[in-house]
Parts: sequence; C-alpha cells; structure tokens
Amino acid sequence: MEADEDIAFEWQRIPHFYTPFYVYQYATGFAAAIAISSKILSGEPGIVENYKRFLSGGSSMDPIDLLKLCGVDMSSPEPVERALDVFEEYLEKLAKA
Repeated sequence: MEADEDIAFEWQRIPHFYTPFYVYQYATGFAAAIAISSKILSGEPGIVENYKRFLSGGSSMDPIDLLKLCGVDMSSPEPVERALDVFEEYLEKLAKA
C-alpha cells in the first residue's frame, strides 16, 4: 500500500471521529453481538426467543435493558472479556496461517 501526500491525513477530516464516544460504540456493539451469538451457537435454552424479543423491542427500551432480554449485562466486564477472547482466537489463527 502506498499513501501519497494527498491522502496521508484523510482520517483527520472525518468529522464523526470527533463525536464523543463514537468509536466506542463499535466496540460495545461488537461485544454485545459476540455475547448474543455465543449463546445462540452454544444452544442456550430460550436464547433464540429472547433474541427475537430483543430485536422486536426496537427503541421501546434503553439498549442496555434490551440486551438484558438476551441475558447480556453490559455493565459487567464479561461481554467485553468474551469479545477480547474471540479476538485473541482469531489472532492466533492468523499467526498460524
């Protein structure tokens, strides 16, 4: 990859990077998605129905409360720790490739 002078500082002109907590929303969403998908893939009883309730909730509740319908507590470190475990697993696979 070659970055010329015209593109070298392009990232500085993306205004939403400067919105408070914007970038953290990606990490939070990823952690929540890993938590829910792990429950689905492991066959946790009732998780599919709870996930459908979560999806159908739309904006009727605070997102933190909607996630609790799926048994995901974003106020605890567990979802983020699980997401980091998944990330580490992929890094290890990449290192072996």
